[in-house]
Amino acid sequence: MDSSNLYSLFYLKNKHKQLRLFDAEIAFIQYQDFRINLLTGDREKISVLEFIEEINQLDAIAYYKNPIVMHLMFEFGFQMVELEDLIDQRKPLAIFIKYKQSRVEKIPSAKDIKFNLESLKTVHFEEYLQKFNKVYRKLVDGEAYQINLTTRFIMRLSKKIKPIDFVARMWSNKSKVGAYSHATYINALDKLYFSNSPECLYQVDQNKIRTMPIKGTVKVKSKKKVPIAWKQLVDSKKDQAELYMISDLMRNDLTRINLNPSKVLKKKACLTAPGLVHQYSIIESDLNPDTTVADIIKKIFPGGSITGAPKKRVMEIIKKVEDSDRGFYCGSTILLFKNVHTASINIRSAEIDYSANEFHYGAGGGITLLSQAKEEFDEVLLKLKSFLLLLKE
Repeated sequence: MDSSNLYSLFYLKNKHKQLRLFDAEIAFIQYQDFRINLLTGDREKISVLEFIEEINQLDAIAYYKNPIVMHLMFEFGFQMVELEDLIDQRKPLAIFIKYKQSRVEKIPSAKDIKFNLESLKTVHFEEYLQKFNKVYRKLVDGEAYQINLTTRFIMRLSKKIKPIDFVARMWSNKSKVGAYSHATYINALDKLYFSNSPECLYQVDQNKIRTMPIKGTVKVKSKKKVPIAWKQLVDSKKDQAELYMISDLMRNDLTRINLNPSKVLKKKACLTAPGLVHQYSIIESDLNPDTTVADIIKKIFPGGSITGAPKKRVMEIIKKVEDSDRGFYCGSTILLFKNVHTASINIRSAEIDYSANEFHYGAGGGITLLSQAKEEFDEVLLKLKSFLLLLKE
């Protein structure tokens, strides 16, 4: 197979340029009991446990001359929280790519790139309400404090468009691009994995590790209205409780990596996204010199903001209530390149299957005892609309 049809792009927000990674020397898609070599098409009998041991050889604090990209699917998290029995052996858990080359380049002009997304599967309130009631019952029964409930939309591209042109169109307006926006196209799968994520699972800076969970969403019509929306968010006891609960969970997760106490650097801060205002916190901990990438992932993945609390029990509930795997959505993308070691949480994310001409997009939110079904459903639609705003000039 041709490795030139396999590449990753990372948005460089300060420069409004993109980092292109290409010419892969290692690339595979990992399942529970085997992997598929994306360069040869060969099936290799290497288990997910062996994969974890491989990434246990990657230093968390190191200089990486050749870039490494890892897409961890949400279901990989079942392995991390000791719920292996919930893993579907037919579904991918991770994609690992090591590249030989990179370059910073201008984002191609998207002036003449126009297309629409036509709905194939939407979600109606009645359908959402049934799932909401199931998770709300779990909260009432004391099985969890917060459950992140998500749903999936399926759309179709109105016309064929090259993956590189799709990304260029989504990145044409820099004010709408998330800080952790990225994409990977894999010709062997005929898929594009695209994320406009504003959320950081973690990032390493020398011997420090930080996480920045997002909880709380308010609609905003224009930049001028942001202060009003932010005050509404600050005054919301429900949203504050969501943020503090997940921040505490993530503080505990960071501490568990090396047993170095973590601390909250920012308790509540404002973040804007297209048509939305969010709140987030910043939590930091020290890393020991011998920490590996696997050491971090085992303790922190998947992120608390897209699971809930307590994490393990919530993931069992999610598996029963949600009617499809999350996959790339709600997973994380890790980049190791030079001194950069960062991991996103893949919200505002889509899988585009070109062979079926299908566009899969997920959206959701945290449910607590203070949640109202209609308000939560409206938030899901707002997050879908926020993503689709990337298509507008």
